[in-house]
Amino acid sequence: MKIVKLSAALLCALFVYGCSGGLKTAVVKGGLAPRFEDTRLEKDYLWVRGIAAANPLHTSKTQRMAMSREAAIANAYQRAAEYVAGLGVMASVRVKDAVSQDSTLETKVNAAVRGAEIFSSEYTGDDGCTVIVRIPRARLRELGIEFPEK
Repeated sequence: MKIVKLSAALLCALFVYGCSGGLKTAVVKGGLAPRFEDTRLEKDYLWVRGIAAANPLHTSKTQRMAMSREAAIANAYQRAAEYVAGLGVMASVRVKDAVSQDSTLETKVNAAVRGAEIFSSEYTGDDGCTVIVRIPRARLRELGIEFPEK
């Protein structure tokens, strides 16, 4: 009987360990949590989160949800490309009479990231969406991208 209990406990521990990888939810009580992780590099995967709001002008709930999911996927791919290839940042500030008149910040990234898998999608109460994408490190290595082991 002790062996059965020990085996069951071991299986539960392995299940919890196997599910512990990746990014945790960013949605709490129907909205974005005050703190969450956007990107995580693990032994086997690069995990990236994308976030998008729903367009309130869309009158159909289905359209709001579908479009926010597509935008969240695009955001996740952009973040993955930024992580893999780096990011170019250009900024400018116009000052008149010692007061900032306007400020712009533009980011650019040019990278191809292949092999990304949409791992999960989660909606907020206002039909926004968060998506978690994962990219196998083996696939990144095939593309000539290598990150040091942590």
